[in-house]
Amino acid sequence: MRRYLVVALVGVLLAGGCGIPDDTDVTVIGDGPSAGFGGGDDSTPSEPPARDSASDAVQLVTNYLMAAAGDPEGATNRVKAFIADDAKAGFQAGPDVRVIRLADKVLFTPGDPEVVVSAQQVGTLKSNGVLEPSPDPSPAVTDYKFQVGPVPGKGGLFILAAPRVLLLTDTALNDYYLRHTIYFWNNDNTGLVPDLRYMPRSLPSVQQPTTILSWLVNGPASWLGDTVHPLPSGTAAPDNVPAAANETLQVTLSAQAVPAGDEKALDRLRRQLQWSLRDLIPRDLELKIGNQDPVRYSSIDYQDSNVASRLADRPERFVIYNGTIRRLTDSAQPTEPVPVIKAPDNKGFSAAAMSASATHTFLAVVTGTGKNRKLRVAVARTGEQSDLLDIGGISGDLGRPVWAVTPDNNPGGAIGLITLGGKLYSFGSGGSKASAVEWQGDPGAITAISVAPDGYRVALVAGGRLYRTVLDTGGDTLTMSAPEQLLPPNFSSVAAVAWSSETYLAVAGTRSDGRSAVIDVTVDGALTYPRLTDIGKETVTVLTAYPANPLSPEESSDSESYETDGDAWDVLGEPVRITVADLAGPTVSPQAGAVPSAPFFLD
Repeated sequence: MRRYLVVALVGVLLAGGCGIPDDTDVTVIGDGPSAGFGGGDDSTPSEPPARDSASDAVQLVTNYLMAAAGDPEGATNRVKAFIADDAKAGFQAGPDVRVIRLADKVLFTPGDPEVVVSAQQVGTLKSNGVLEPSPDPSPAVTDYKFQVGPVPGKGGLFILAAPRVLLLTDTALNDYYLRHTIYFWNNDNTGLVPDLRYMPRSLPSVQQPTTILSWLVNGPASWLGDTVHPLPSGTAAPDNVPAAANETLQVTLSAQAVPAGDEKALDRLRRQLQWSLRDLIPRDLELKIGNQDPVRYSSIDYQDSNVASRLADRPERFVIYNGTIRRLTDSAQPTEPVPVIKAPDNKGFSAAAMSASATHTFLAVVTGTGKNRKLRVAVARTGEQSDLLDIGGISGDLGRPVWAVTPDNNPGGAIGLITLGGKLYSFGSGGSKASAVEWQGDPGAITAISVAPDGYRVALVAGGRLYRTVLDTGGDTLTMSAPEQLLPPNFSSVAAVAWSSETYLAVAGTRSDGRSAVIDVTVDGALTYPRLTDIGKETVTVLTAYPANPLSPEESSDSESYETDGDAWDVLGEPVRITVADLAGPTVSPQAGAVPSAPFFLD
């Protein structure tokens, strides 16, 4: 069922630049995301302030950097409303909006018409609601220069000259857009894969279904293209979806949406629509394809099409203690035996990963030390136990294993990942030899990797930088797409990553002052908020999270843990050490030098 876990390789991180430069203080957005079709506070206006609301040059430029927010077709006109008439003709900007993160205060000298904004490009907000990360692997801070002054015969201040590009701050993106997830079927048609979009808060709710259908018809975000498929070619949606009535949302699509001869296509389509529109469907979805009679859907069985919907309210938590896997008391089923593994075999471990499908539970463990480290796996039907099998072809400097794909009723189809010497390898559940994972590009030694609940989207750390990519399981060998770098702020080096939800990542890193911190950041790297702002000088070597269920009221996980210098900690309002007293089961006498480490979840 779950297709996620975290792997972080203990080692020295390369000092790669990431995010805002080391000597820059950045204000992190917000107190934390809330769930659902939202983001943004109810008290936040749905539209940015107008030009005439500014009383000084700094406020005018600040408001100008919000003006592009809203309907993409009107972005240029909203921005031009700030610009003096004689400067409008020279302002030619396309529909795409450059999202920036301020690196310093807006600079202005009284008496000087120039206002300078120092910022780093985070990405580009496209007209289809996708935010594409900046393609520059080391985007420099740019000084955007504006000329501000009065215009004869008109009140207030105007922009007299501006960069010829639509600009939007990340704070405006957070304030004036709703984060909304749409879904596409993976290439095997076994599950839905999330696709994060940004919906203008100014768009009336009655028009939102029309926008979402347009997004679906126009296909997935480009970074997902290797692992999902779009709606069938020629599929068309209406220009306007009628307002919901009688607890029913009516959706009409052209006949091409359901290809002839594919008996399951209609069912997949309605599940895709129910997930993508779920916050806007009052109770029933009525779906009409071409000239066929409409079909009404009211059940919640569509939820099973997204494996993340099966995530428990309270996870099962584990640590490694004195070489054995132990449950924690603050966990689901704390008195139950450790799954899969037989009690006599539960020894000699330094790292572990555990995942479950609807029918089986999967375990991967690293045994031994130093050059003698080996990977072993086991799989058993839920509630049963099995023997550990050796995985050949890899040994030595192994990282932490992760289960990427754990299909129902097919334990032989499971796929796991592990690092060895900065390279990535895949393994199965049957003890076969591990294989190197091929991918495009080489950002450096991989030191941490995490797989999303859908089993295809991947976040990884390489060379001290944060990347996202996708797995392609359709060929003879497992491959990954070219990685796209994400830019969380404040870190001079990223250490570890874990999926906190469908759309958020938990990220640990080191600041320029040598102190470590944990933040959550959207999967496109644009929006972020702090979890732990200072956890000391030790580098985070393990970061793990149990992702939030997309049906829950939270947008990111409330179950995150990490390891520094061999000690395990919980990410709460402050770091809380996991101690021997937190171990479930029979009371044990503390072993000299033994402490709980390597935290993980059954997912």
